[in-house]
Amino acid sequence: MLIMLPFMGLVSLIFLNLFSWLYVSIIGILFAVQIIIPKNIRIITVAALSLGIITMWISLFASYQGLPYNYIDFSNPAAAALGGFPITAFEYPPAALGSNEPPFDTWGLFYLNLGFWFVVGSSVAIILRKYLNNQILFKLFGVSVIISLYGIGYLFAQFD
Repeated sequence: MLIMLPFMGLVSLIFLNLFSWLYVSIIGILFAVQIIIPKNIRIITVAALSLGIITMWISLFASYQGLPYNYIDFSNPAAAALGGFPITAFEYPPAALGSNEPPFDTWGLFYLNLGFWFVVGSSVAIILRKYLNNQILFKLFGVSVIISLYGIGYLFAQFD
């Protein structure tokens, strides 16, 4: 299953999952804006964006918390698990009851978490700025792209 998540993320993008397209569009715009930023600041902002994306997805994976069956109302099964840190962004439905994308009212909480992790990534990038170079930035960017595919596939699987 773990090896299939990036492929599921690509499928989610290809078949016009609105949540996935919005996420990719926002992240794409944030990275595209880096072209007009001076190089000395650009290194820090690219590292901050990449670190924010990486830590946000890791926190989402790690914060998965299944609810005990006695808390699930089977006549109206809204959630079988929770996910998101520091803000609980998603209530995952029981298997086979999802709509293939997160409910619209949870998207704001997801992006609030993303904003929080951008602030954390910015702090780390500022502290480590003397160690940042183009080679490290390319690696961070590559890892953020790969983990984003895993993350989109993960959400696609959770809400399937």
